[in-house]
Amino acid sequence: MADEKKKIAPGYFTVEEANLICIYNKKDRQVAMEHIYRILTYTPDSDMISIMCNALQKLQQLSDEEFEAMDIQGAE
Repeated sequence: MADEKKKIAPGYFTVEEANLICIYNKKDRQVAMEHIYRILTYTPDSDMISIMCNALQKLQQLSDEEFEAMDIQGAE
C-alpha cells in the first residue's frame, strides 16, 4: 500500500516529464506512452531522450486507474 501512495503522490513526475505527458496526452496513459515512444527515435537531444525514457518507465509502472487519478499539470 505504501508503494501505491508513493506512485500517486504529487511529484511522481518531474516538471519536464509532466510537460511531456501534457503535450502528448494527459488523459490516456496508453496513448501518451505510444506518442512518446513514437517520437523517441526522432529525438537527437540526449537530455530529452533521458526525460522521455524516465517518463515512459514511470508510465509503465502505473495502472490506467492510477494514471487517471493523477492531476498532471504542465508548467505554464
